[in-house]
Amino acid sequence: MEDSLLIKYLLEEASPDEVTAVEIWMDANPEHKKHFQQLRWVWVKSKDLVQADDINENSAWERFQLLREENQKKVQPKGGQRFLASGWGRVAAAFVLLGAITAIVLSFLPHSGKALYSNVALVADQEAIKEVLIDGSVLTLNKNAKLSYSQKWLGGNRLVKLEQGEAYFQVEKNPKKPFVIAVGELEVRVLGTSFNVKKTKERTIVIVDEGVVQVKTVRDEVLLQKNEKAMINNDNGTIEKSASTDQLFKYYVSKEFVAKNLKLTTLVEALNAAYNSEVEVLSSQAKEMSITTTLPYGSLRDNLEIISQTLGVTVSQKGDNIIIE
Repeated sequence: MEDSLLIKYLLEEASPDEVTAVEIWMDANPEHKKHFQQLRWVWVKSKDLVQADDINENSAWERFQLLREENQKKVQPKGGQRFLASGWGRVAAAFVLLGAITAIVLSFLPHSGKALYSNVALVADQEAIKEVLIDGSVLTLNKNAKLSYSQKWLGGNRLVKLEQGEAYFQVEKNPKKPFVIAVGELEVRVLGTSFNVKKTKERTIVIVDEGVVQVKTVRDEVLLQKNEKAMINNDNGTIEKSASTDQLFKYYVSKEFVAKNLKLTTLVEALNAAYNSEVEVLSSQAKEMSITTTLPYGSLRDNLEIISQTLGVTVSQKGDNIIIE
């Protein structure tokens, strides 16, 4: 029987007549069933190795068939050679095929599967970037952020090392393999959740969007739930826990600044961080104002114009500074 039909049977893509034909063929001869089990073993083992659900199985099988045919040609016995007819020969061939399929499967994974055996460095320059990790977790690096990650086959966790800047994490749940972010001596540990981590020279800020996050230093430890944040002193490891009252921290993920009855000064602080600008709310009256609006993460000048029209304030340029009053 053609392997192509057996493959369709494995992928549950065979028609009812084809299913019947395969099952009759397997029942007719123990060697037929053994051949089918070998095909299934190689496929299942290759998927187990990478623990990935997003692989294009049809494409992988097509490439598998080609490699299998090539390997069969290469190892055809010459003259009286009967190596492949022996049990050891079949085992060796199976492992050759397993190696070939593993290479194929790895090619479908993010960063070619490198994180399964080594560290992968990710760097954002002047634009935020979004990356999908091997386990399906998604992270967004803000501009000028730098980190590395690994999710090794035999490792006990999924490890990220944030070296600079900030990143927003959307972590896939896996109770057997916690997701750990290391920031110096600080450790953030989760199972499955969404949160933001920002590292500056003086402190690290962790804000939880969904789920529960454990934040731990050599000196202190807290649990954070949705809409809570921790401010960690990078020098002494102390942790200050408080409520997170807005969604401005993830502007680089959503590409917008969402303000709901928010202090104008708080919104301006977020704009300064995003645009590396020096906008100052000068008048005491403007400092007391609140604003409800959604600003696109686009032009700073356009956003200041929207603020001016919404609140009736004046925006002016004084040297390198922009003044709101």
